[in-house]
Amino acid sequence: MKALILTGGKSSRMGTDKSQLEIGGVSLLGRTIGLIKPLTENIYISVAHDDTEQHPLPTIKDLEPSPGPLGGLQAAFAHDPDSARLMIACDLPKLSPEDLSQLFENKGKDVTCFLNPLDDHPEPLCAIYAPSASTTLNKVISENRRCARKFIRSLDRVELRPSEPQALLNLNRPELLTELQLLNQHGSMGKTITIEYFAKLSQEAKTTREELTTTAATLAGLWEEVRLRHHFTLDLPHIKAAVDNEFSDWETPLKNHDNIAFMPPFAGG
Repeated sequence: MKALILTGGKSSRMGTDKSQLEIGGVSLLGRTIGLIKPLTENIYISVAHDDTEQHPLPTIKDLEPSPGPLGGLQAAFAHDPDSARLMIACDLPKLSPEDLSQLFENKGKDVTCFLNPLDDHPEPLCAIYAPSASTTLNKVISENRRCARKFIRSLDRVELRPSEPQALLNLNRPELLTELQLLNQHGSMGKTITIEYFAKLSQEAKTTREELTTTAATLAGLWEEVRLRHHFTLDLPHIKAAVDNEFSDWETPLKNHDNIAFMPPFAGG
C-alpha cells in the first residue's frame, strides 16, 4: 500500500497554495502526512510535471501538463503498477484518523471509497485504488475523459460512510479557513441559532424556519453545516446571509440566539 497526496491543484478560489495553509501552526500538507503515517510509510506527493520545488517527501510528477487528479493517479501507477494507492487531497481538514483506518480495514474491489454526504455519490479524492483500476484509468485518459467522479462511478466499489457529515469538506474558500482557525483558537462552543430559509432554500429544506444547536464559529461554518443537513444544491457564493436583519459577510462570528437568514438569488436581481 502506497499513498499519493494531491497538491497540484490551481487553488483558484483560495488564491494561494492550499497545502501550505496553516491551522493551529500545522500546514494542511503536514496534517495529511500525519494522518497517513500510522497506516503506511510509503507516502508520495503528487506534483506538476514541471515542478522544481523542494518537498518534505518523495514526489511523483504528472506525465503531462494539467492532467487533473486522474493524471496524478496515472503517474502513480506508472511509477509502480503493482501497489494499491490511497489517493487523497491535501485539503480535507476535518478528515479523522478513524476515517482513514476505515478505508484501510475495508479495502477491496477496484476502489474503496466514501460516499459524499452532500450527494451520496462516491468521493474520488479520498479513496484506495487497487491496481485493477489502472486499466479503466488508462482508457478514460486516452479518451480525454478526465472527470474523477465519473471515473470512480465506473469502477467496482466498496462504499463506506464517513464518521461525520463534514469529514470530506474541502477547504476551498478563505471563509472556511477563518472558520477552522477560529474553532482551533476557541474550541467548539454550542450555540442555539434560529435560521430562516427563503425561496429555493425553503423548498429544499421543506421548512421556512428552524432552530438548531451548532458549534460552528462563523456564518460560513453554519452554512456548510445546513448545506449538508438539507442537501442544498447551491454553494456559498450564490447565497446571501443576514444576521438580525442585517446583511453580513461570511466570516461574521456567530453568537448564541442569533437570528440568521439565508437567501438565494431572487428572480430579476
